[in-house]
Amino acid sequence: MIRFSTILTSTACSALLLLCSCQPPTPTSTPATPEAIRQHIESFKGLQLVHVWATWCVPCRDEFPELMNVMKNFQTLDVLLISADDPSEKEAVDLFLAEYASPVGSLIATELSQKFIETLSPQWAGSLPATFIYQDGILIKEWEGKRSFEQYAKILTPLLNK
Repeated sequence: MIRFSTILTSTACSALLLLCSCQPPTPTSTPATPEAIRQHIESFKGLQLVHVWATWCVPCRDEFPELMNVMKNFQTLDVLLISADDPSEKEAVDLFLAEYASPVGSLIATELSQKFIETLSPQWAGSLPATFIYQDGILIKEWEGKRSFEQYAKILTPLLNK
């Protein structure tokens, strides 16, 4: 004999399972070599913001909510995150992305070398956070240090309205 409460509980559980299966997957991180990063940037057509950050970098952590706001308000902008964390810290990177509800995953640079730096820009000193804007794979703007949403918006709005 099945009791009504058992049926209700079973139905409620089925509904919850169905809801959970419809959730978008949580973005994760993927290790990437400087060559893979370069190929990704060069193959992209359109405006792309590339942001280098790390979970251990205090200015990066302070800026991340601003960057999430940029992604929310400029949804046509392609954003490529690159973590400077050690690839062995993939779990910490994934937890960080989940904590901030990042709509995109992050690459994790497999090496933090001069080769990696020059992959993004020969003028980059290697400081974090660092942001690079590419148009059709060509670097058009870059800066080091954290920025506010307003500062991002001032730079991105004219570029996206071209």
